[in-house]
Amino acid sequence: MHTIIPQENNPVLREKAKRIPLDEIRSKHIQTLIAEMKKLLAKEKYGVAIAACQIGEPLALFIVSGRALSEREKKGESDEEVSSQSDSSGQNEAKADQIYINPTLLKMSRDKKVMHEGCLSIRGFWGMVPRAQKATIRAYDEHGRLFTRGASGFLAHVFQHEMDHLEGILYTDKAKKLYEDSDENE
Repeated sequence: MHTIIPQENNPVLREKAKRIPLDEIRSKHIQTLIAEMKKLLAKEKYGVAIAACQIGEPLALFIVSGRALSEREKKGESDEEVSSQSDSSGQNEAKADQIYINPTLLKMSRDKKVMHEGCLSIRGFWGMVPRAQKATIRAYDEHGRLFTRGASGFLAHVFQHEMDHLEGILYTDKAKKLYEDSDENE
């Protein structure tokens, strides 16, 4: 079982991720990796998403937590999905985790917003990071199906954070302000 590796012990965080060959998406290795990443993400109180590089795998893969999106929706902080051409499964009360394999950012709005951001690889710190308010991404799901998803607000912010991971960029590289948070060390 993989674990989330802290920044100081994970040189993969600074590498550009490798694309996963399409014929390997359904392989035992990739499917096991996805299952392990989902389990790790589910254990994290503040976990919103996780990229493969955070567990030492330099692959173009990230997962957005359905639980985190559902919690934001319950608090009235939901983000509209601008467009979605994926299948409609997982649209019940609890959202399914969203799998993004070989993602590409297609468009981002010029309008930016500074938002509070953290990272499972950099514990105990948070930052204020400017990101585009809207983003559209194209990727493959865990079944090898290509889809396009657009988002605004929080989910657009998450897309950009995770896409940075796949380029070897950390939020601390872009943050306008960084600060410690003692609550994270619980």
